[in-house]
Amino acid sequence: MKRLIAILVLVLIVGGVFALGSLRSGADDKPILHVAEEVPLTVNVSRPERQKIVRLVQAPGDVEATLEVEISSEIVAKIDEMPVEEGDVAKKGDLLCRLNDDNLAAEVESGEARVRRLEAAIIDADADVEQADRDYRRQLRLSEVDATSDKERLDYVTALKKARASLDMRRQELVESQAFLKRVKEDLKRTIITSPIDGVVSKLDAKIGEVVVTGTMNNPGTVIMTISDLSRMQVRARVDEVDVPLVKPGQKARVYLQSEDQVPVAANVVRVASKSTKQLGRDVVTFETLLEIIEQDQRIRPGMTSNVEIEVAQKEDAITVPVEAIVHRMRKDLPESLVQEFDKRQAGLDLSERARAAQYIKVVYVLEEEASKVRLVKPGIADTRLVELEDGVTLDDVVITGPYRSLDQLKDGRKVSLPEEEKTKLAGQAEQAKPADDAHLAGSDGSKASDDAG
Repeated sequence: MKRLIAILVLVLIVGGVFALGSLRSGADDKPILHVAEEVPLTVNVSRPERQKIVRLVQAPGDVEATLEVEISSEIVAKIDEMPVEEGDVAKKGDLLCRLNDDNLAAEVESGEARVRRLEAAIIDADADVEQADRDYRRQLRLSEVDATSDKERLDYVTALKKARASLDMRRQELVESQAFLKRVKEDLKRTIITSPIDGVVSKLDAKIGEVVVTGTMNNPGTVIMTISDLSRMQVRARVDEVDVPLVKPGQKARVYLQSEDQVPVAANVVRVASKSTKQLGRDVVTFETLLEIIEQDQRIRPGMTSNVEIEVAQKEDAITVPVEAIVHRMRKDLPESLVQEFDKRQAGLDLSERARAAQYIKVVYVLEEEASKVRLVKPGIADTRLVELEDGVTLDDVVITGPYRSLDQLKDGRKVSLPEEEKTKLAGQAEQAKPADDAHLAGSDGSKASDDAG
């Protein structure tokens, strides 16, 4: 019985609340009881502006010298002298490193002695050939008068051939020794390593006393130092595969160094790799893009990391709003008229009903009579802060830009309110636009006065 009485009391209370909510009083016909009145959302706003906008492609990169040479040895030897240090300026032809040449100098002496010995041996062999030739001719004369036998004549023929063969062998040995001597002398010259370019010793990898080795197929060899021409610098950037179709040689770019990311350095795109590069262990596909730094700057050094912004498109006279003003809404959360307009624009797309229902539509919310009104927009190019709107808003509209929590809750017709600073900002923007309007009106009045005077 008590349970039934409690239920009846609860029903009477709920009914009374609804009855009070339906009762209205006074000339304004407002309800006597206000239940769950909607609280306005606090929002930030901004007026669209007509200005230049540039579409940017951003990518990380590494700074390097356009001309950079790794100095290595062509022989195996110990470093005896290194008169340069890291950071030193080196002119073309300056001594960078001197290798130990004791063994090579001894081989040169040995090779020269062998060449001289073979030259003497050739003279001796040449004399043997002359003697064998005289003996052979004498045997021919004797054979004409039958004063010698055929066997003796043939023996002298054989001796002449052997003498000539010995002479030819000595000559070939001389050629071999001369080639060996030439190679050793070249190796001796390689013990003195000079700078091939004008530049700076940007990296020093070896020290005095170390033994440097030559490179092979499996061993890259010893890199003694690196010479960089700092008068011409470049950035090797990694552009994402999504953005690379927009990047073309000759486009302007800005380079932001990690050490000073507020002051950019001007650059130009030189080339874009035709084949992608995939990072190990990550499913990230990038394309190597080379940018030439136009101006010389003492802050730029090889090996620095940087971020580049490449200008891939621009528009001089675009209506722009902050990028955060563009929001995505599902079809079911938008007015039917807006959805129908969106479908007209997407008439060429053949989508299933399921895919159509899951579509997100790009819209903005504008402020109209203290409420948010949704607008279908067509975004154009965008940069890091602004986005161009090709249609959907005018310069007279007030676009809601945030905060994110309020944007997430916004719906068409939702009541909103502005903080005092936002009202002040809007008033200031209106004052800035007013002189242009007044000038236009003054021109119109002046024209009218002239007509009346005429």
